[in-house]
Amino acid sequence: MELDSVQIGVGDLSEAAPAYQLLLGIAPGRATGGGYRFQLQRGAVELVSGQAGLHAITFVSEPEESVTWPIERASFHGLDVRVAPRGAQQRAALTAAGAAMAIDHVVVHTCDLDRATILWRDRLGVRLALDREFPARGLRMCFFRSAGITLEFVSSLPPPPDRSEPDRFYGIAYQVVDLVACHHRLQHAGLDVSRIRPGHKPGTSVATVRSGTAGVPTLLIENTAEGLAHAVPGRAVR
Repeated sequence: MELDSVQIGVGDLSEAAPAYQLLLGIAPGRATGGGYRFQLQRGAVELVSGQAGLHAITFVSEPEESVTWPIERASFHGLDVRVAPRGAQQRAALTAAGAAMAIDHVVVHTCDLDRATILWRDRLGVRLALDREFPARGLRMCFFRSAGITLEFVSSLPPPPDRSEPDRFYGIAYQVVDLVACHHRLQHAGLDVSRIRPGHKPGTSVATVRSGTAGVPTLLIENTAEGLAHAVPGRAVR
């Protein structure tokens, strides 16, 4: 079972598709069941008609896998988590400088990280890569990894007294090939993009996109610490 894609609801697909093509720097294909799918090197973004915002994630399974994951939203503490058989996935195009390369992480707000760990690690078998407290920021975070993408569950520190509230999707961070080039391209197109700044993770640079995201909080990340090669036409990302 691997994390395949995120689903973003939009009010007008004819407006949102060009906006996300600008944001990600790649052209979409058609999504199964309607809408548009932007296939990245890791993960995909699907735009669908519906309530605005990030509202679902989809995992895919191999035919030989016995899918025992629950399908009810209550089982995922309010999150819309979908499971689909792996089909003929679109092949990601080579990533040009200034474009998004992959989904880095999806942010989920939760009131109970212990509850999240019991579900995602213990019941579903998703790898918990890190469980860490950040006292200076008043946060505790759990990082679950699937198919090279992180589900970043965030809770306040200390935790709230009432831990019965449902979890909710918040935002998305994208790895980009060249943050300076991406920043210049988006600003030149008129998007509201923050200055480039050091990320919380050592060896990263980040910028926040504040418009043109269909209301989804969006972060761009260049990870120089991992030595990611810049992908240009004729040169694949490894």
